Amino acid sequence: MDELDVLRKEIDDIDRELVFLFEKRMETVLKIGEYKSKRNMPVLDSSREEYVIDKSIKYLTDKTLENYLKDFLINLIEISKRLQKRK
Repeated sequence: MDELDVLRKEIDDIDRELVFLFEKRMETVLKIGEYKSKRNMPVLDSSREEYVIDKSIKYLTDKTLENYLKDFLINLIEISKRLQKRK
């Protein structure tokens, strides 16, 4: 196996973990949506979204990735809100 194959295998393994974590996150998102629905709370919570993004950026060791992580999280939050609204 050459270096490219090894790196692609590593990406495949990471993607598998990401899918697992994505599903786990979406399950929790649905629970939050149910909680909010029962209490007539809006799906949108801008201050929480900002907190999640800021907190996550602090976990970065490579700060050159900050804008990419922010884009990723914004998309993830948008997907989460769409799922909550659907239910």
